[in-house]
Amino acid sequence: MSATPATSSTLRRDRLELLLTAVLFWCVHYAVLGARSSIIDNPYLGVVELQLRRVPVTVAGFLIALGLVALLQPLRRRPFWIRLLAATALVVPAAALYGLATDIMLWYVLPRAPVLPYEPVMFWQDMFPWLGSFASWAALAVALDYSHEVRDRERRLAELEVVAREAQLEALRHQMNPHFLFNTLNSISSMIWDRDPARAEEMLVALADFLRSTLEIDPRGEISLDEEIALQRAYLAIEQFRFPTRLKVAWRLPPELGAARVPALILQPLVENAIKYAVSPSRSATTVRIEASRGRRDLVLVVEDDGPSRAADPAQGGAGLGLNLVRRRLAVRYGEAGRLAAGAQPRRGFRAEVTLPLEFA
Repeated sequence: MSATPATSSTLRRDRLELLLTAVLFWCVHYAVLGARSSIIDNPYLGVVELQLRRVPVTVAGFLIALGLVALLQPLRRRPFWIRLLAATALVVPAAALYGLATDIMLWYVLPRAPVLPYEPVMFWQDMFPWLGSFASWAALAVALDYSHEVRDRERRLAELEVVAREAQLEALRHQMNPHFLFNTLNSISSMIWDRDPARAEEMLVALADFLRSTLEIDPRGEISLDEEIALQRAYLAIEQFRFPTRLKVAWRLPPELGAARVPALILQPLVENAIKYAVSPSRSATTVRIEASRGRRDLVLVVEDDGPSRAADPAQGGAGLGLNLVRRRLAVRYGEAGRLAAGAQPRRGFRAEVTLPLEFA
């Protein structure tokens, strides 16, 4: 899934801020070294010429600093102490590389003084003067990246609250849908008239459990996969009373994933779509499959049916309100790490696949 516009603009802003910070840092670095050079007498070069010769060296330091940041980018979502440790480890090679660039530039590319034979020990000797500069830059870069992450998290939380409220209203709208309640209550009434009070009571209990659970849950938070599946079981139990011969449900849920954390009611729109667009219009038995599996670092949730094809209707092929709501919730909470892939199957049916980071309580 591609980044949302807000995410893309935020990344561009963060990169620009980091670039400007690097430019400012190395301008200050250049000015400090220039001030020191103006104080120390140099028997071979004048002050102006010495400052001009240091320009390409400073540019080399700027590029090395950006390279250090690029090496840290894959760790952007890792804990702060890991990033700080990695940045500390990169300080030594960065300072050594800068020392080597300084030697080559000042003594061999632009020689204006007696050139000494380069010896391996000079590589380490010329590293130490620049350890402080690169340690300062590494600390600044990590701190700036962390501030970007905190700001991004605050923005996501604000958007998540808005999206979660929309999700709650959407869930309430479906729950209190007159047709849904009418059909459910009518089925209960029919069972009573058919002298089947046990099934009527079972359906009534399932309806009460489902409504109570979804009304009490906080859609802004996370619940375990077991709790999310329990909600969907309650919903599908009601629908199986309505479609006793048409609705078949298949579950594939590894027990070890039961404690995985998922956004509350994230599967609800996907299951409702399967009932509305696959089971309801079908005249034969239709199977709704709900599966969970794990990748290397991801949790994958699948809601799939083998009902009539929906490819002819774009609104039902992945761009409906319910699916867009799921996409928005995943994007706000997880960024590019949360994705929804939905579409018609090649022969028959529809598949919706949610991918999100695998996290346990």
